[in-house]
Amino acid sequence: MVLEGIGIAALAGWLLDACGDGADLPPATTSTCSGGTCIDLTDAANATLTQVGGTMAFDADGDTILVARTSATEVIALSAVCTHAGCIVDYSATTGNVECECHGSEFATDGSVLRGPADRPLKMYAATLSGTTITITT
Repeated sequence: MVLEGIGIAALAGWLLDACGDGADLPPATTSTCSGGTCIDLTDAANATLTQVGGTMAFDADGDTILVARTSATEVIALSAVCTHAGCIVDYSATTGNVECECHGSEFATDGSVLRGPADRPLKMYAATLSGTTITITT
């Protein structure tokens, strides 16, 4: 009986994790700058974005914004909220796409839908990398 109870508790924990709200993106430390919102890559809190494939997020203008380092010289910024069920998406350096682990939707780096169930694109934000600063226009 005890082992059966442990199995049920483990299954319940697994189900909660599997049905969560998507990716767990680390928060970016941001500041307001003349171009919009800036992320200083010399700040140790933003070290994830110094590496290709690194992703972070921040909240602005009523949206959660995913920032991903797609190459040594390029970054993208788009809504991190999946248009299907509101889960948080993440960039996959392996596929080069943005994926929602909740229900399998996949988006291109321009936010367009590659695979449903999502049928609307993610909102795209202008993002530039200049030296050690990422600027996102919201």
